[in-house]
Amino acid sequence: MANNILFFTALKANDPNMEAYQEWSLKTWEYYAKKHDCKLVMLQEPLLDVELMRPTWQRWYAYEILEQNGIEFDQVALIDIDTMVRWDTPNIFELSEGRYTGVIDDLSIEWIYNSVNGYKEYFPNVDLQWDKYINNGILVLPKEGGREFCKKVVDFYTANATTLRDKQHVSLKKGTDQTPINYLALESFGEDIKYISKKFNMTHMYKTDAFIDNIYIKCSYIWHFNGLPREDRNRYMQYTWEKIKSNYVD
Repeated sequence: MANNILFFTALKANDPNMEAYQEWSLKTWEYYAKKHDCKLVMLQEPLLDVELMRPTWQRWYAYEILEQNGIEFDQVALIDIDTMVRWDTPNIFELSEGRYTGVIDDLSIEWIYNSVNGYKEYFPNVDLQWDKYINNGILVLPKEGGREFCKKVVDFYTANATTLRDKQHVSLKKGTDQTPINYLALESFGEDIKYISKKFNMTHMYKTDAFIDNIYIKCSYIWHFNGLPREDRNRYMQYTWEKIKSNYVD
């Protein structure tokens, strides 16, 4: 049986509401991990000052953290703590077929388009298109080359930290790691990237009619409560857990 890792970043210093809503996330992912024989690992303490390196960048030390703690693994999935997974969700590692795998995000076209253009200066030879833009909430790293890719991400940030922080906080304000990761992944894996169904990362639900009659629960596997005000995430995620909890039984 493969040793597959579900890696979460849950730095409370970055979001004081996280301790509340991560409870509902973990109730679902712990069940999923047991069902599919995965190991759940969490980064809960910052490796660096979060003002110098945001938590979404720090998670790219995942391979180093696992190896330093003597955790054996085959593949790694990076998962946002504001997600919940349905009880009958298929094994995402099997779906990945060992490749870099994610879900296309096309519900905020203006934001994505301007973010892609805003980071283009770092990647003049990479042709990233907005309609192939992956949301980083659910990423399965490749079986071959995952370690090297994580190092490439960290090296990129280290080399460009000052200008990246300016784009994140001042001049662009279109995300943190997500767009550069899209560029780096396309540069590294090209046509070998695997795009899976939006059912495996239903994003921006507040922008759609997904909450009407609990449609999101019925029609998708992984619910990503991104875009909501942070203080509202706990309410929506707790509500979801109350609706579905009877399904999480051994």
